[in-house]
Amino acid sequence: MSEYTGRHRPPTRAERRAQQRRSRLPKSFGPAYALPTAAAATLVLTAAGATAAQSSPFTSAAAHAQAAFTPAGAETPSAAALLSDPDVVESARAESATTTDETDGLAQRRQAASTSLAQDQGRTQERQRVARDKARKQLAADRAEAKKRAARERAAQSTSGSTTTASGSGATASGDASSVGAQGWVKPLDNAVFTSPFGHRWGRLHAGQDYAAAVGTPLKAMSSGEVIGAGPMDGYGIYIDIKYWDGTVSRYGHLSSVSASVGQQVAPGDTVALSGNTGRSTGPHLHMEIHPGGGEPIDPAAWLAERGIS
Repeated sequence: MSEYTGRHRPPTRAERRAQQRRSRLPKSFGPAYALPTAAAATLVLTAAGATAAQSSPFTSAAAHAQAAFTPAGAETPSAAALLSDPDVVESARAESATTTDETDGLAQRRQAASTSLAQDQGRTQERQRVARDKARKQLAADRAEAKKRAARERAAQSTSGSTTTASGSGATASGDASSVGAQGWVKPLDNAVFTSPFGHRWGRLHAGQDYAAAVGTPLKAMSSGEVIGAGPMDGYGIYIDIKYWDGTVSRYGHLSSVSASVGQQVAPGDTVALSGNTGRSTGPHLHMEIHPGGGEPIDPAAWLAERGIS
């Protein structure tokens, strides 16, 4: 192609063909116009593709529509004429708009359905979570109640056992007291085994009598009186002193524990301590001393015999 562009130069064959191709399309189908559907896209076919346009569904529809308004015997317009018809173009535009609206409506309905489904799933999950929380709380409450019930049952059993033991001890003490009277006398321990008398031994005074007794053997008050001393003492280990109604004081030594407190009133046969092996002791036993009027110790043998204690 020549680069000369003067006014007297005739257009070349290639320029004429390009000009013919550009002039065949209607203005409404310029580069700035586009239809959203495949049917509308066939409207921008060139004259060389008119056959394909005529065979497309849209062209056939347009041809049928045009034939409906064409009198019998009249010539059917060509595809190029249909493409340049404003009514056909407007119909295509309306169809495209309708299709777009239907597509948008379908998308909106799908979005609404998805949103509703998500909301339903969220509500279902929330109900399930609440139910699980409620079940866990109920289980924890049941376990706590079971623990409390078990604790109450154990406490009741312990109280019942203590009451039974106390009742048994009271019955024994009452039996002893009723058999000898409030001012009667009983042995300090059952099944006593005498092991050592009152007297001097190894250069010192052994101020009482010893009775062999396993650690934990119950020791009893010999008559009615009051506890006037208890606790640890050098040589005696753990001791307890009881002042009886006649003023006599008895001392039990080498105990493992005491079960009566200072100032407590006791009756004949009441358990006041448990035997042991504390202080200067060579083995488990009861060391018992007798102090008439709270004075110096005496040989318990004669004193016990006067009161019928053997």
